[in-house]
Amino acid sequence: MPVDRRVLCTVKEAAPPFYAGVDIGGTSTKIGLLDDMGNPIDTGEVDTDGTHKSVIAIKTDTQPQTAVETLAEAITTLLKRLQIDKKLCGGIGLGLPCTMDKETRKLRRPPNIPTWADFPMCDELAKLLGLPVLFCNDANAAAYGEYWVGSASGQSSLALLTLGTGIGTGIIIEGRSVDGAIGYGGECGHIIIDSAEDAMLCGCGQRGHLEAYCSATAVARRTISLTMRRDSSIRPKITPETRLSEIPKIVYWEAEGGDELAMEIVLDTAKYLAVGIVSLLHTVDVACVLLGGAMTFGGKKSPLGQRFLSQIIREVKTRTFPAIADNVVIDFAMLGADAGYIGAAGLAREYVKGTQSGS
Repeated sequence: MPVDRRVLCTVKEAAPPFYAGVDIGGTSTKIGLLDDMGNPIDTGEVDTDGTHKSVIAIKTDTQPQTAVETLAEAITTLLKRLQIDKKLCGGIGLGLPCTMDKETRKLRRPPNIPTWADFPMCDELAKLLGLPVLFCNDANAAAYGEYWVGSASGQSSLALLTLGTGIGTGIIIEGRSVDGAIGYGGECGHIIIDSAEDAMLCGCGQRGHLEAYCSATAVARRTISLTMRRDSSIRPKITPETRLSEIPKIVYWEAEGGDELAMEIVLDTAKYLAVGIVSLLHTVDVACVLLGGAMTFGGKKSPLGQRFLSQIIREVKTRTFPAIADNVVIDFAMLGADAGYIGAAGLAREYVKGTQSGS
């Protein structure tokens, strides 16, 4: 059964060894500690809603060596404060929004942290801490978090689609992250769902990708286009000062209020998303597909979010093989912003145990 991420355990209650997870985001970096069973350790730094609060600021222009030293100091301080001997720490999972060259072990051009390109982040952090450090793409880390102790706990495999500015995807099969030959495994936001020459343009520069239809940016642009041609309560809510990131929220509010166009946008987004999910299922046949991120139209707690999910499930069932439709679980993710550091710690655990067993 999935664990409640709000239920934290003390060091005395925990089952060592411990694993630290690091989730490096665009504005802040989350660090958390978990035990061998996937229980998050109570550091005394958790918000009332359960969101992890142990964060450090690493700016986009921070030099990589400085970032490594900041991370090492933060992890060392955390272990000391909790009175955990470093010998009881099995390793560190480092989640980053980029890929790493497997041969050189250097980062490949992180889009949001360009100064870190070609830097051996994991090896340098391992030197400072004297512990194994595993690199993981941030989307795959979040996916592993859901696989280990989240909505997919107990499932054999899953794909997590994170709906935000873009669409991040992580795939876990039998406990292993699908990273691909050069680290680009699981880039399902770039599945082609429209091959027309005038298909919507994706942020990557190509046309017809899933991200061009189902990301928050795509929904915002589609909304602007539709409201220029059709009457809707959305139109007066969008001004020249309205940011693209705010428009999906407006769509959500107006759909909840009964606006027909807003509801159409939500359900069309579900349809496009289902087309991409079917291609994913026909490729890897995962047992579970989870939806996370900021644009789930209220998620499980919202009637609109439930309708969004139901529409996706219906569309998937009409487009895939009956055996897949009858067995796949499609649901919302549950770990929220904590998924990244939890999954990074879990992947480090998987790596260390695999190394010890020789597999």
